[in-house]
Amino acid sequence: MKMSEKRDLVKKRLKAKKKELEKKRKEDEKVAKKLKKEEEKMNKKLSKDLKKASKEASEPTEKIKYDIIQVFPDARKYKTTYTKKYINRVPWKRPDLQQIKSIIPGVVTSLEVKTGDHVKKGDHIMTFEAMKMLNLVLAPFDGVVETILVKEGEKVPKGGVMIYLKSDHEFATTEDAVISNDLGLIE
Repeated sequence: MKMSEKRDLVKKRLKAKKKELEKKRKEDEKVAKKLKKEEEKMNKKLSKDLKKASKEASEPTEKIKYDIIQVFPDARKYKTTYTKKYINRVPWKRPDLQQIKSIIPGVVTSLEVKTGDHVKKGDHIMTFEAMKMLNLVLAPFDGVVETILVKEGEKVPKGGVMIYLKSDHEFATTEDAVISNDLGLIE
């Protein structure tokens, strides 16, 4: 290969490198412009957010309403806020001992009593099928069957009242001066 051919080849390579460098420089300029535009957008957004925050800060803020709870009578009082779950809970009620309820879901297979029947403690009232087992429901005390709220073959959910049994004697329940959702501890 002659010297002149080598020079021409080197010149071509240099031109190609110049073109590549020029192309890369233009791409870098485009990327720089995009970054500059994005930076300007971010600065505008930040300034808007700062203005909004300063307006909100200058406006009077809503005070948080605290509930006051006292754990023990004549003890320290605490400020607190209740959760939504606590506020929406079902308040506890003293159970009515005269209601015969199902403790698990099941089906009434047979009723052994009718409305108005008198039963003694331990008498068979009904048969209740739950979880493939036949459960004999016995009278918990002496009394009169006031109402029967189920029929044979009827499905009963957990906690469903099946029979109301009116007691012959008054139950010795101690009524509290306060109810469970207000134990006298909350102002």
